[in-house]
Amino acid sequence: MPTIAFDGTRDPKFPRYVYASQPLVQVYDSRHPRSKKRIANLFMGEWMKILDDKIPEQEMVNVSYRGGKGYVDSSHFSWDRFLEFFFIDVSQGDSILIQTPEDRRILIDGGQGNEAHDFIRNKYRLDKPDNFIDFDAIVATHSDADHTQGLIPILEDPNIAVKRFYHNGLFRRKNKSEDPGPKVGDRIYGLVDRPKLIDSPELASLMKKIIKAVEKAKQNLPKVIDKMKKLERWKGRIDLPEEGFVFKRLDATDEYLPPYNNPAKSMKIRVLWPAARRKKDKISYGYYGSVGTTVNGNSIVLLLEYGERRILLTGDLNTESMDDILEFYRQGGQQPENILRADVYKAAHHGSQHFSLPFLKIVRPDAAVISSGDDRNDVHGHPRAVLMGTITRYSEHEKPAVFSTELAACYSPLSAEEQKQFKTGNIQLYERSIQGIVHLRCDGNRLYLGTVFGRKPPEDPLANILWKWDIWPAEE
Repeated sequence: MPTIAFDGTRDPKFPRYVYASQPLVQVYDSRHPRSKKRIANLFMGEWMKILDDKIPEQEMVNVSYRGGKGYVDSSHFSWDRFLEFFFIDVSQGDSILIQTPEDRRILIDGGQGNEAHDFIRNKYRLDKPDNFIDFDAIVATHSDADHTQGLIPILEDPNIAVKRFYHNGLFRRKNKSEDPGPKVGDRIYGLVDRPKLIDSPELASLMKKIIKAVEKAKQNLPKVIDKMKKLERWKGRIDLPEEGFVFKRLDATDEYLPPYNNPAKSMKIRVLWPAARRKKDKISYGYYGSVGTTVNGNSIVLLLEYGERRILLTGDLNTESMDDILEFYRQGGQQPENILRADVYKAAHHGSQHFSLPFLKIVRPDAAVISSGDDRNDVHGHPRAVLMGTITRYSEHEKPAVFSTELAACYSPLSAEEQKQFKTGNIQLYERSIQGIVHLRCDGNRLYLGTVFGRKPPEDPLANILWKWDIWPAEE
């Protein structure tokens, strides 16, 4: 990754924004360029805005960053952006924000509540009337509420332009005998590509809300794009799918997630599952014995490849579907090892005990991320102990790692004065003081994961203050 090194007066056309090039970049007191007082730690890929006009090589440079201003060693700058992942803390659920080195965005699932929407609005400061963002794609891996319900406010947000919405085609139905579709033997039919509210059999309530939100996003898209085109920062950076707004079922026959479907590009996103079987004009997926296991087992599975690194995202896969994936690629004449091997593995189904050992032996992740966090009495019990002990067992890395949004989140007790606002008797109340976001940064070669810990955050919980970071791989 190239670093900035130049002398003299900054050219007006020279980029003001640079990025932290080291796993952890230290920011020093803004009152003096030779100050030894650290005021912030920036994780690799964090943006900085150069404030100086004259920047001597290998000297401290005055910058602003999210949360303040300070001095940073110019040898720790990068010209180029990094691939960024945010495994968002949505309690019991999944939500993954991906920001590419080209400053494009993909969202995989949205949790059940407002946490993902709040995170996105805070990160991109969408509270400001002239701030907008666009998503190349939003993907609902499957129709469970803890993956899809939180997408509704994102799809409906007037400051967000959504270009494509993908799903696995299994929409829940009110009629249990046909939920999520007609069953014939070990296959499930009734896959829907672009569902409408008038479809029969009648869809479940949440499915109707999702469809309405997608239609809202479709209506909203040209309005937001028109506003973005008028702003200097978006000039030359706005494009739309040739076919217009996309609302589509996604499976392995698509091979890639548009627009990341150019094998010649340094970053691409492959669609590995579910595997649709076509017989005449009927399309089906595997049926796994119950509605829940079938919906989960046919989750959309994505493999993001960037340079030498691979990140596998598996929705809510279960034992049966994991074994089916291995068999699917073997029958297709491919070695599963070549398809599924990944540096980082987003654990299926929040760390459930229903996993396939042969599958994990094929993936052999060096690091894993588990998204979980029951709000009440640990109803689901995720992540499970056996999964935690097995998930990186087959790594060849000397020190593999497991990150958990639930373990990364920190809580602090409310004061006696704060508790007076609630009628709780003698029950101690807590508030989340640090969100359990798991961060990933990659330049195509180097890859780091990290979470923060330390003191209670300021009013802006995403500000970069003097956090302590748990970073993998740790630099000796």
